[in-house]
Amino acid sequence: MQPLLVALAFAAAFLLLAGLHYAFWTWRLRAPPIEDTLVRAPTRDGWDLALGRRRPVGPPRGPPVLLVHGIGVNRQTYEFGLARWSLADHLARAGFDCFSLDHRGHGASRPGPGASRRWNLDTYVREDLPAALDAIRRETGAEQVLYVGHSQGGIVGLAACELCPERIAAIVTLGVPAHYDVQERLRKLVTLRFTALGHLTRLAARMLAPFSGYWHPALFDLAIQLRNVEPRVYRRMLANGIENLQPGVLSQFAAFIREDSFRSMDGAVDYRAGLEGCRQPALFVAAEKDGLAPPAVVQAAYRRWGGPKEYVVVGQGFGHVDLLLGRTAPEVVYPLIERFLRTHSAVTGPAGATAADTGTDGRDAGPARAGAGTGADPQ
Repeated sequence: MQPLLVALAFAAAFLLLAGLHYAFWTWRLRAPPIEDTLVRAPTRDGWDLALGRRRPVGPPRGPPVLLVHGIGVNRQTYEFGLARWSLADHLARAGFDCFSLDHRGHGASRPGPGASRRWNLDTYVREDLPAALDAIRRETGAEQVLYVGHSQGGIVGLAACELCPERIAAIVTLGVPAHYDVQERLRKLVTLRFTALGHLTRLAARMLAPFSGYWHPALFDLAIQLRNVEPRVYRRMLANGIENLQPGVLSQFAAFIREDSFRSMDGAVDYRAGLEGCRQPALFVAAEKDGLAPPAVVQAAYRRWGGPKEYVVVGQGFGHVDLLLGRTAPEVVYPLIERFLRTHSAVTGPAGATAADTGTDGRDAGPARAGAGTGADPQ
C-alpha cells in the first residue's frame, strides 16, 4: 500500500508542477494580438468566427485585405504581439483595412449550439471563407477583398478563387503547396499517424515554449529555419499562436501527399485543375529553404495559374514560417506583399473618389528573387 501512496504523491506533485509551469509561462509569454477591434463572422453551420481588424493609418486604400493563417496556428501569425512582426500592422500603415481570420477551432472563434466539431479543408473553403467575406462586406461595404494566405491559408484562397471568383480581387500566396511530388520527407511523415497527437499540439507548444530556441532539431527545418527566427519571437509564437491539429484537416493533407493531389475530400472538385481557369492577379512567394512548399512546388502552381501572375523566391536562408516571422521578414517579405497589393488597389478619398496606382500592365511578371539585402521589389 505504501509504494502506491508514494507513486500517487509523486504523480500529484508532477501534475501540480506541470500546471504551475503551464500557467506561469502562458502568462509570462503572453502577446495579445495587435488589433483595433474583433469582428464576428457567423457561419451557416453554427460557428462564430473571429476576424481581427486593423483599420488603415493614413489615406485608406481599397479593397480591404483578408489574411488567412496556416495549419495548426491562428490569426496571430499576422497580428503578432510584437508589432515589428505583424504583417497586418505593416499593411494597415500602408493604408489597408486588414481583417485577420481565425478559422473554426482556432483562436477566438467559438462553436454555437449544435455546431459540428468535425471538419476539413473543404469546410474552410465552403463555410468559413464565405462567412468571413460576408462579415467584411457588412463592415466595409466592399464586395471584394485582396486575399493574403500563408501555407494552408493560401490553399484555401486558391480554391476560393475558383469557387467564388467575384469576391476576390487579387491573391498573395506565401509558401503554398498545391503539389506534393518532391517533398519526400513529408511523404515519410504521413506514414506516422499524428491524428491523436494533434489534440495535444497547443498544450505541448506552451509547455515547451520557454525552452525553445536553444536547440535546432533537423525535423523542424521542414516548417521553420530556427536560425532565421529570433528566439523571443519563436517562444511567443509557441505560447500564443499554436493550435491543435484537426483530424479531418490532417486526413485531407495526408491524401494530398500520398496521391500528389489537391482536391476536395470527396473527389468531386479538383482544385488544382481549377487553377488554370482562375483570372485574378496572383503573387506566388516561395522560400529558398522551405521544406513544406519548396520553390519548385510553388512555381508549379504559378505556372498553372490562368491570370496575371508573379513568382518570387525569397533567399537568404528563409524557410516556411520565416516568411512571416523571419528576422528580416519585415524588410524583405512584407514590402513585396505591400507592393503587389498597392498595384491592385486604389486610394479612396473622403468623397469616395479613387486614384488607382499604376506600375504593371497586368502581364505575367515572370520569376524573380528577393534577397535579404534590400527588401524591395524583386530583382
